[in-house]
Amino acid sequence: MSGQADEHGDQVAMSVLLDGLLVGAGRMMESAQKWAAHLAGDSPTLLAERFVAQLREEWFDVPSPDAFCGQIKEQVRGRLAAWHPGWPHLWAHVLRVTGAALALAAEANLDLALAYLTAICHDVAKLDEFRTGDAHEEAGAAFAGQVLDGHLAPAQIAAIQAAIRRQGNDPLVRILHDADKLDKIGAVGIVRRVSTGTDRSWLPVALGRVQDDTQRFPLMQFERSRELVEHKRAFQAWFLPLA
Repeated sequence: MSGQADEHGDQVAMSVLLDGLLVGAGRMMESAQKWAAHLAGDSPTLLAERFVAQLREEWFDVPSPDAFCGQIKEQVRGRLAAWHPGWPHLWAHVLRVTGAALALAAEANLDLALAYLTAICHDVAKLDEFRTGDAHEEAGAAFAGQVLDGHLAPAQIAAIQAAIRRQGNDPLVRILHDADKLDKIGAVGIVRRVSTGTDRSWLPVALGRVQDDTQRFPLMQFERSRELVEHKRAFQAWFLPLA
């Protein structure tokens, strides 16, 4: 009987956790700390605590390397928030990608500011694509060129634009590739997919997309990225069957 009770308790805890993830794309959940407060509550279950702990390990901090980077961050935020109600979801993705890019910068021997500016600008035009039909990579590169002009060397701006366009194979391109893809799996991948909806019927679709993303996951460019992938896969191997 105790085994059945434990299994039932796990099912209830998972149900509560998954319901907690269904916040909708318009909810401002821009940090692991916000998710922790939301999911754990006053009486967190062991399952919720484990999920939150994994989320904290995957969701890196995003300190602005300097004041200019902070200014660009606010310009990107303003551009995203201009008209689409689902912008908070994309903003959280941008912050996670930026944090991952900063975490990879040392291995690539890259200046933190360049990694930050590339990642913070990479999806700035993503929502505009739905309205204009223009490729968000091109529009994002144009935005970066405008806001960085006069502040960085032309060669640095060109490198950031090439990375946003996914052109070439220099360190900025490779860092953005890994940081962006890493956001599709693990606890952050589950949050990213599930949190766009508010109805329980969305859960199997969202979790299925995480599984599909994992099966089609590309090769990573950096050793730190590969280590993160293994950590995320191990978590998913435990979590997804329960979910």
